[in-house]
Amino acid sequence: MFWLSFYYFISLIHSTSASTQVCNGPLGMISGEIRDWQITASSTLWDPDCHEKNARLYQSVDRAWCARHKSDSEWLQIDLGIAAKISGVLTQGRANKEEYVTSFMVSYSTDAYRWQYLVDRYGNQKIFAANTDSYAVRHNYFDEPIVARFIKFHPIQWYSHPSLRVEIVGCQECKQHLGLPPYGKISASTSWPYRRRASCQPEDGYLMSNKGWCSRKRYKHDQWLEFDLGHPSTVTSLITKGRGDTSQEQWVTKYKVSFSNDSRLWLYYKDKSQVEPKEFAANNDRDSERIHFLNEPFFARYVRLHPTEWHNHVSMRAAILGCPHQGTCFPGYFRVNSEAQCVENMAYKKQTWTNDRNRQHQPNGVSELKYRSPRETNGDASLAVDGLEESLDWSKCATIDNYFVRKPVWMVDLGRITNIAGVMLRTWHANNKVTNSSMSTSIYRDYLANLERYNVYVDYRPRRYRFKTANLCSFI
Repeated sequence: MFWLSFYYFISLIHSTSASTQVCNGPLGMISGEIRDWQITASSTLWDPDCHEKNARLYQSVDRAWCARHKSDSEWLQIDLGIAAKISGVLTQGRANKEEYVTSFMVSYSTDAYRWQYLVDRYGNQKIFAANTDSYAVRHNYFDEPIVARFIKFHPIQWYSHPSLRVEIVGCQECKQHLGLPPYGKISASTSWPYRRRASCQPEDGYLMSNKGWCSRKRYKHDQWLEFDLGHPSTVTSLITKGRGDTSQEQWVTKYKVSFSNDSRLWLYYKDKSQVEPKEFAANNDRDSERIHFLNEPFFARYVRLHPTEWHNHVSMRAAILGCPHQGTCFPGYFRVNSEAQCVENMAYKKQTWTNDRNRQHQPNGVSELKYRSPRETNGDASLAVDGLEESLDWSKCATIDNYFVRKPVWMVDLGRITNIAGVMLRTWHANNKVTNSSMSTSIYRDYLANLERYNVYVDYRPRRYRFKTANLCSFI
């Protein structure tokens, strides 16, 4: 006889630790992760080596961004795509031309409309000392990190000509790939039939796949590719590619996006103040990645991409970027430990049973012949899957034993055929907490000491008394 609490009974288990991110890494000017179209300027000198796309640190010695005018009203702007915590900047001149900036100011924004300057301790616009030659890299770190998506460099003084190469350092927590296997799931409205399943299945629709998802119907416009992120998360950007495993040229050229938290109520993504759903421009070939940074990031578990126009066939690969949920998990989710991500509890609020003396399984409860105590109204089997864990008191736990059964059994109906990746059990330990009981604490300790093993069975249908040995999936 024992007490057992299944606060979260069956769930996909994710135990990847979250490492502490050092917030001083390069954000993409050197690597090219910041694309050319994300770099703009107030003006540019006619020389092709002076285009703003050349404003990358360690760019060729002849190249840099060069302002058209020798004026302190010129600026170079970088769109990071996603808001970042920025801790500093690196600058360099145009090497072979002996042109460099000697001082500059920095302004920043989250929306490219409302701007503010970095200030010093006295509230004055801060002027940063920059380079003393055209080759060396000058590091300038901020007194306090800032959070921004857009950042501008304003040259104040220069040698020969205001020419600049830059990098921004910091971190972008909301630029992670979401919904990746094995914890995320992917599905689609249609896909090619079984006999042609070498490709074109929903799972081929991940961005890193060398294949691609293909709809079954070529001309239907109600197709979609759905990502289940595993837990509601903040979505900040989308990436798409074409199908990669065919000589035929197949890709999506336009699509819309919808999202949901329960897979029943869906909302289409719209830009602020827009009435109609936004239509995103997608790809022009099958191999290039097309990324869209969302002006209005949204919070959702399910994300669907709805192709509206395509080349030859509805075929695509895609990725959802953002940041996993932080803080307390939503109802129906849990963490294996404090550093793990929230994962779904597949048993949450599902129908449960326990066995009794008459071997009758009673939904959501136990018989009146369960173990009696002054708190005999407690112990309902459904407490095992109610999702509550604010208390470890035994009255909040499911009691699954009584005097009349030799092998207590607790069972849950998941409602549909489900792939089970892991089981997590939480038990109540007496620890002298029960004082209003006819049994002494030491006996409770005996019960716990005799509790050596749980057997876990899975089946397609409920079995009242006996379980097939072949269905034993694990023991704990």
